[in-house]
Amino acid sequence: MTGNRPPPISRRQRFLSLSVPVRGKIIFPYLVLTILVAVIGTYVVTYLVAGSLDERLTNHLLEAGRVVSDGLARYEVRHLEAARMVAFTRGLGEALQAKDTAQVAGLATPVAAGLGTELLVIVDADDQPVLHLLRRPDGSYGAPQDLFQPPEIVRTLLAAGDPAGSPRRGLARHPTDGRYYYLTTIPVPLHNRLVGAVIVGTSLDTLLLYFKSTSMADVTVYLDGGRAVGTTFAIPEQPLDAARLLDELSIPVDLYERCLYNPETTVGENVQIRGRWYRLARGPLRVGNDVLGVFGVALPAQFIVRAGTTSRNIYALLFGLMTGAVIVIGYLIARRITHPLERLAMASQAIAEGDLSCRTGIRGTDEIGVLATTFDEMAARLLERTQALEETLGQLRAILASIGDGVILEDAQGNLIPLNAAAEYLLNELASHFIMSPLRELPAADVRPDSADNPWLVESRRFQIGNKVVSAHSAIVRTEEGQRLGTVIVLRDVTAEVEAEQLKDAFVAHVSHELRTPLTAIRGYSNLLLAGAGGPLSDQQQSFLQTIAHHTEALIAMIGTLLDFSEMEAGGRLALRKRPVALRTLVEELAREWRPRLEASGLNFQVEIPDRLPSIHADSERLRWALINLLRNASQYTPQGGTIALRITAQDDGLVLEVADTGTGIPPEVQRHLFTRFYRGIPAADDTVRGLGLGLYITRAIVEAHGGQIQVFSEPGTGSTFRIYLPCPMASQEESHRLQEQPS
Repeated sequence: MTGNRPPPISRRQRFLSLSVPVRGKIIFPYLVLTILVAVIGTYVVTYLVAGSLDERLTNHLLEAGRVVSDGLARYEVRHLEAARMVAFTRGLGEALQAKDTAQVAGLATPVAAGLGTELLVIVDADDQPVLHLLRRPDGSYGAPQDLFQPPEIVRTLLAAGDPAGSPRRGLARHPTDGRYYYLTTIPVPLHNRLVGAVIVGTSLDTLLLYFKSTSMADVTVYLDGGRAVGTTFAIPEQPLDAARLLDELSIPVDLYERCLYNPETTVGENVQIRGRWYRLARGPLRVGNDVLGVFGVALPAQFIVRAGTTSRNIYALLFGLMTGAVIVIGYLIARRITHPLERLAMASQAIAEGDLSCRTGIRGTDEIGVLATTFDEMAARLLERTQALEETLGQLRAILASIGDGVILEDAQGNLIPLNAAAEYLLNELASHFIMSPLRELPAADVRPDSADNPWLVESRRFQIGNKVVSAHSAIVRTEEGQRLGTVIVLRDVTAEVEAEQLKDAFVAHVSHELRTPLTAIRGYSNLLLAGAGGPLSDQQQSFLQTIAHHTEALIAMIGTLLDFSEMEAGGRLALRKRPVALRTLVEELAREWRPRLEASGLNFQVEIPDRLPSIHADSERLRWALINLLRNASQYTPQGGTIALRITAQDDGLVLEVADTGTGIPPEVQRHLFTRFYRGIPAADDTVRGLGLGLYITRAIVEAHGGQIQVFSEPGTGSTFRIYLPCPMASQEESHRLQEQPS
């Protein structure tokens, strides 16, 4: 099958498809557009320097903050030099200790005047001012009228009592002129004793002017939780306006706390002061390890704001125009590219709907042309593969149709799908018989280990509906990766085979009945002869008769087993004669009977029975037989010197009987077949032991007929334990006690 022939390609189409590849069709126009945008962007960035100015302004603010911190450190050095010169003036310590005010003033005043100190306070060891000098506007010094109370830093220094203590710094308001002063205090020592302290101060106004001149920025100082106490924005000639301005410049407490404990200067917001916009940066006012407050530096930002507004308008216009151009050009280019892609999409959709003969009809050497050609080749191969699969599927259907057995597929959802006519015929026939007779499962072969999850996963199961018997064989269907697809089930009509098995079982039962009578006579006469009914016997004669009796007993036991097996095969279950049974009495009788036999074989026999056990409704003879089978197996597979234990325990609403041995053990691959009829897995310890392989099979049938379960636990070389669980309906205490006292 071939596809539709594409229309002929014109020269113009061939030239357009061969001249420029699709990559060039897309990249070239957008490359030109990108260059144009780059040129415009370069012009805009060169012309509008708002971004760079903003960055420069931020860097200038940070540098101004560092200059303010350095300036305060310089003033601290001046304070320390002045304070040390005063404190270590000869005779000052003695005069201060003697509280000679005149002598202190005579020694300290020339030093303060020579250094140009604005404020000098000397206190004694009792924190009492001895000298207080304040420089007047004309440069002279005098004692102010208002008493200056030493700040907290002085009291802390004096309380330490260390004549070599570290300096203390702080900011305090002077009561005379109402200005804030930056103060530095050091101790005055005398003979390794603290006799007082020297306080040197510089007004905050002087510091602010110095900060502004060195940092080229306006400076504001904040104290007391964010309150502005000094600024270079204030005009000294307008004190009322300055107070209002300080209130406006104050900051919230939380912002003050963040700046106070932040070791770096941080750039803040833009604010409007006296009608102009400023950019602010704040940082801690720190000297050494002492944090005095928070300072702020401000630079005009009016130009940055105006430049930002202008740049936004220009960018909006330019990029609006360029966006429109990109949309128009992009649409035209995309239209040219997507047209063949639309044809490719239509062809792929047609193939997805099942039309494998559809082709794109696109020819070219660019990427789209190569893609279309590859797509057409893929569609042709897909058509060939589909035809081959249809042929293979037809062959499989012919093979399944020729099989006489019915084949059914069970998918992952549990749906049953007949795969051939034989399966449909069997299902229809079973359905017609199901109306007259119910479905009954017959005993079949062994169940595989995974049959607990899915009952179909067995090697063989048999079902009977009416006179029809069908066997079902199943297997899991998996992919090469191990993924499960379902289960394939093969149904076969085995009615003829079942009838043959039933005929064989009937023959075995008939022969067993016929053999039991002469064997019983042989056993009786052998016992009579051994008892001396025929006269005295020699040792050899007694040995011959004992051998005859032993093998006769074995044959009678085998025939009894065959009869019970025939009964099970004929009726599906053993017939039981249930009545109340005391297991204690039953087990004790078995122990008395088997103990001599086991000890004669060199085996240790242990019996564990609780004092009180509930009674059960059971067939005592059948249970006795089941236990005898387990004891016989244990004795056969346990070498001399081993131990066999018979135990009974009460568990929940039932009784548990266990027969354990220390014999050879049972391999795991044998355990799953132990309860199969005619199965003998491993040779016995005694090579003379014979058997039909029906003992455990019949034992399980007896236990299940009583509604119980039997399990085996064994490891090679460590022995085996067979555990029987029998349900025990609730019975009265009197009846249970009576049954424990009386033999069953």
